[in-house]
Amino acid sequence: MNQQERAILIWSVFFLISGIVFIVAFLFSPVTGTLVTTAYIILYVGLSAVFMILFKELSMIKSDTLDTLKDRKEELEEVEKALKGKYFRKKIDDASYKNMVQEYEKLITEIEVKIKRLDKNN
Repeated sequence: MNQQERAILIWSVFFLISGIVFIVAFLFSPVTGTLVTTAYIILYVGLSAVFMILFKELSMIKSDTLDTLKDRKEELEEVEKALKGKYFRKKIDDASYKNMVQEYEKLITEIEVKIKRLDKNN
């Protein structure tokens, strides 16, 4: 369960509990119930606004992270191309080239997995 799903679940549970408290308060005391009704309306509006802002921030963070990962992957691919050019110009020996390419491929694969995981959660 990701953060957004947990936040929605927590909000739903608190919403149900406060609704039950509201009904009980209203049934047992009509005068107090009117005051409680007003307080709960204000509370619901406030909580809804807070959760809407929270969900928007979470989605923006996820989007920023996804963009950052894609940029990093492109950078690593460019470095890998530059290494290939240096290797063909004989500026890097075979063993060094293979080790560096292997390391960059490992990093690119890790980033691709993270990108897929973030895309899957959208």
